[in-house]
Amino acid sequence: MLDANVGGRLVQAFKTHSAAHAYIVVGERPYLPQLLAQCAQVVMCAANTACGSCESCAKVIHKNHQDVISIPADTVKNRITVADVAYLVDETYKRPVDNSKNRVFLINAADSVSGVGCEIWQNKLLKTLEEPSNGVYIFIAVTDAENLLLTVRSRCQVLKQSKSSLDGVYQSLLNKGYAPVACQMVSAVSGGSVNAAERLISNPQVLSAYNLALDTAQNMTSTKNALTFASRIIAAKDNFTDFLQFYTLLLRESIVYRLAPALCRLPLLSQSIDVICGNYTLSAAQDCIERLAMAKKQLDNSANFNVTADCLLVDILQLRYLNREE
Repeated sequence: MLDANVGGRLVQAFKTHSAAHAYIVVGERPYLPQLLAQCAQVVMCAANTACGSCESCAKVIHKNHQDVISIPADTVKNRITVADVAYLVDETYKRPVDNSKNRVFLINAADSVSGVGCEIWQNKLLKTLEEPSNGVYIFIAVTDAENLLLTVRSRCQVLKQSKSSLDGVYQSLLNKGYAPVACQMVSAVSGGSVNAAERLISNPQVLSAYNLALDTAQNMTSTKNALTFASRIIAAKDNFTDFLQFYTLLLRESIVYRLAPALCRLPLLSQSIDVICGNYTLSAAQDCIERLAMAKKQLDNSANFNVTADCLLVDILQLRYLNREE
């Protein structure tokens, strides 16, 4: 099945005669070869729909279409070399040889946008991206388009892999045997990425930071027990960003829980969210969200961690008190 935002958009571009000759394909690393193959199939398909039944589609699927050329040549190291790009550039000037009117060049650049030579191969490709021969289509696959040179990005259109629904991410993790609550926690912060969610759920320190945020939001009720939470947060310094992210999510969830419960992203934590709602008025929750964002910004600007964490907890308690319900 075609990815709606990659193959699907490319099909629509050909249908409306608006297809570009150079694209950046953004997706999760394991799916990049599949996304590139989809692009090649759309371009080479007799109807530009990736029908799967025509001769050209069959050749692309079985990786024996002579006018579909992939780099890097070294699929073990998966690093693009200047020789790879020189070969690609030379090939763009040649006519199709496999009963086709187009030639497709697939560049898996996921491992070649940093380190030695990353700018050299991109610069060598610029002229070809800007002035491709007729019937030439170039697709550059990366996990983040911002890693490419601006000069490359400006010469290409971008196709981004579709994201899964949060329910889809949750179910995918559940099917792999992870605990339901942990699945829901990481799904809620995954941005619809199964890979991102699995990286989070397989990291005990991240889950510990999430649980610490949950415990703090529920049970830090006064200055008497704030010191206990402060010491735990300092001990989890390396995952403080995860703590802040999930604390923010919990407060946002407490707002949604009261205003539009059908939109809640953490139904398995509904009892905990109910407790958090009792701890934070709507105004307090919103003010604390802003304070959490400020703490992250302070640390990004090299503020002292211990001082920032201590002040954050004091401010949270104060905001809860100032916004208490009469």
